Amino acid sequence: MRHDLRVLDEGLPDGEAGGRGDPQQPLRVRSLARRRPSARARTLRAAGLELDPVRRSALRDGRPLDLSAKEFALLEALLRASPGFLSAEDLLEQVWDENADPFTNTVTVTIGRLRRKLGGPPVITTTLGVGYRIPDAPA
Repeated sequence: MRHDLRVLDEGLPDGEAGGRGDPQQPLRVRSLARRRPSARARTLRAAGLELDPVRRSALRDGRPLDLSAKEFALLEALLRASPGFLSAEDLLEQVWDENADPFTNTVTVTIGRLRRKLGGPPVITTTLGVGYRIPDAPA
């Protein structure tokens, strides 16, 4: 096998060799198929919380949490942003749809329900004028 064909077959970058219709084409395709896109971490963790979006499971200090769909989505958004802040407007955009009323107290109410379900010590902090966050360690 020619050197440039072997390079492609082994999954190395293809460089400048080959064009359409030549014997390198199938090897190019196989080389690209072997490359895996960088994936997000499957389980999100912070402050004793673990959330697996694929399995739709959430734990607090190893204890399963029974969350509604909105509470789960809200917790996921906060964990993805952790330790950064998300404003109520950010949360409305990420968790609710574009028809959500920006003047509603929906975010505040849902945060309150989520805090109760998470129990103590509190892990969601609020900074007036900035937003909500889950720091790396419990507050």
